[in-house]
Amino acid sequence: MASPPLASGKVHPISTAGYGPGKSELYDKVRPGYAPKVLSHIRKTISMKEGLKIVEIGCGSGIFTRNLLAHPEWSASIAELKCIEPNEGMRAVFADTVKDPRVSLYDGTFDTTGVPDGWADVILCATAFHWCSDIEAAVSEFTRILKRDGTISFLWNQQDRDNFAWVKQIFEQCKRYMPLTYNEDTHLKWRSIFSLPLYKEKFKEPEEVVIRSTQTTTLENLTQYVFTWSVVALLPDDEKEKVREGVKEIVQRGDDLVWVYKEEGTLEMPFATQVVVMHRKAL
Repeated sequence: MASPPLASGKVHPISTAGYGPGKSELYDKVRPGYAPKVLSHIRKTISMKEGLKIVEIGCGSGIFTRNLLAHPEWSASIAELKCIEPNEGMRAVFADTVKDPRVSLYDGTFDTTGVPDGWADVILCATAFHWCSDIEAAVSEFTRILKRDGTISFLWNQQDRDNFAWVKQIFEQCKRYMPLTYNEDTHLKWRSIFSLPLYKEKFKEPEEVVIRSTQTTTLENLTQYVFTWSVVALLPDDEKEKVREGVKEIVQRGDDLVWVYKEEGTLEMPFATQVVVMHRKAL
């Protein structure tokens, strides 16, 4: 239930089916952006003041990219930003929505970026790395393209289902659609990166935080957002209508839900954004 997946050397079939023509546009329209304080936190972990060369892998439709370029602590310090995305539909939306001469867009994956050796000061991956199918190959690629004092940051823009019952209820409703090849344990397999010999040799211990924030939404926008979750995007229309009704019932019940203006139908969407920062050892 995150960004369209990246697979080693190929595009994951869920991405191809779930984010093809027409679906990428909806994804870009209803997926929430990243809270400014999340971007501020990552920027403070990077000592370099200006001239940053950044690689963003799994850039999708450009939501995070646009947030990054507009952020006051990032905007003036970016020299060049290479964005990597394997999904053709997502790249098309990205090309239409990201307009900055410092940005270039490429077809690629975690372990095949096409970026020159030692080029990047920073590697960013927003709500995507859990889809990496060959973590060892990805670490090898990161090590190849990252400067010796460079920084990697993974982040996940997740709804806060640990502290809000209604958010967890929506997740539980949709979880039954998860295929046997993907479940909650699959989502955590990315953490095996820290036990790899190459990671231990080349990188310091990771720094991890969870940053909480809220965004205002409506029932319809919330429902459309749920429709972009990877396991829901592939459902036939009749099943999506069941999801729609379920989301409506959960919101109307309102366990732990905070209304902004109930009369106007606006509510708070709570987020718990996980941020992981990894600094390369200056060997």
